[in-house]
Amino acid sequence: MPENSPKSFAEVTFIEAAARRLRADLVISPVTPDGQTRLISRFAGVEGPGRVILEPPVTADGGKVFIPDGWELGISFDLANVWFQATTRVLEHCMFYQAPTRRIDALAVKLPAKVLTGNRRAEPRHAPPPGGPTFVTIWPGGRIDDEDAAPLATGRLQDWSASGVGIRLTEPLDLATGAAAVLCLTGPSGGESVFLRGVLRHCTSLGDGTWVAGLGDAAGLRPGEAVSLMSLLAGPAGGKGPTR
Repeated sequence: MPENSPKSFAEVTFIEAAARRLRADLVISPVTPDGQTRLISRFAGVEGPGRVILEPPVTADGGKVFIPDGWELGISFDLANVWFQATTRVLEHCMFYQAPTRRIDALAVKLPAKVLTGNRRAEPRHAPPPGGPTFVTIWPGGRIDDEDAAPLATGRLQDWSASGVGIRLTEPLDLATGAAAVLCLTGPSGGESVFLRGVLRHCTSLGDGTWVAGLGDAAGLRPGEAVSLMSLLAGPAGGKGPTR
């Protein structure tokens, strides 16, 4: 009997994701006619040669979206507490047998040649402490010294770990995965602000109209790292500082 050919790390990862029917978060390029860029799907299966099958993608409010053949697609998912990311493209819309008597509408995408690991969640996560920082303003890390820099978004602190934070948002964050960001954390009654620098690991729709942004490699902002930003925040009220 011939031996099974060895499978690549990417193939093994996507087979696991399909077997577990994991949720998949999609970023499409270019945008769809209605302006959607981030969608939600679920793995349905893997079939050869090199095809990954997804359930029809939907928006955060459940509306189905048609993605034309050939479009590029960023895909990310959580498998065994490790965040995986890859880039692929749409092959075709098809029918897929999930069971001998069950055939579903599906989206076939190319099996990526490479998959990257992202936010490894081995560290325990904690809820925000009572009376501690609750509100978060997110600034683009690459532009914090620009005089006209403006915050990307404001949200609420959802959880934190030794090296990362989760932030609940009301819309997706306009920042590329892997890009640096500066966070300003403030309490419900003001008080001392905490500044962190981190890297965006993911921005995931929760399916209820809100999103959670996970930032890793978080560390305190050192004095002198963001002089223009600090000057803006220290200035008179009415500037572009943190808002709630």
